Amino acid sequence: MSAFRKIVRRLFHSINYVWKNVFFGSSGYGTKIIRPMRVIGKKNMFIGKYVRILNGARLEAVSEYHGQRYAPRLIIGDRTTIEQCCHIIAADELWIGQDCVFSAFVYIADCNHQYIPGTRINDTDLEIKKTKIGNGVFIGIGARILPGVTLGDGCVVGANAVVTHDVPERAVVVGVPAKIIKYL
Repeated sequence: MSAFRKIVRRLFHSINYVWKNVFFGSSGYGTKIIRPMRVIGKKNMFIGKYVRILNGARLEAVSEYHGQRYAPRLIIGDRTTIEQCCHIIAADELWIGQDCVFSAFVYIADCNHQYIPGTRINDTDLEIKKTKIGNGVFIGIGARILPGVTLGDGCVVGANAVVTHDVPERAVVVGVPAKIIKYL
């Protein structure tokens, strides 16, 4: 690679790094966000180094809903990869560890609409439950991580699983609702 090309490349990365940190709460060096579908509440998102977020992702840090104010923090650890069309919603603190891999179409949230019989679901307030994804977690295609769940370090979540309860470290879970089938 020519010296000129190296200088241009380094300049581009520096400008990109500064640009992301103007809009996001913070974004580490080497992070790539490729054509997201929607990003809401960027100032409340703190993204580590060398994170890859692929096209069609929807990242939301909800700071207000139906006049109710929230203090969201979406934290994504270093070297985490989020594949196409993932949907991540935080209204409180949603923490994602380092070295995680989320396959396509994964859904993770720390909030839900309340269910009140006779009331339209969009007219209800949000229920907030802390959600945490440990380090080195792999989540298979189409899996759903519901509010209030903690996934321990090194967990594997199978494709299309719906995780409704905490999962201990190094457990493999599959199914709807997800159940532990073995430990690594």
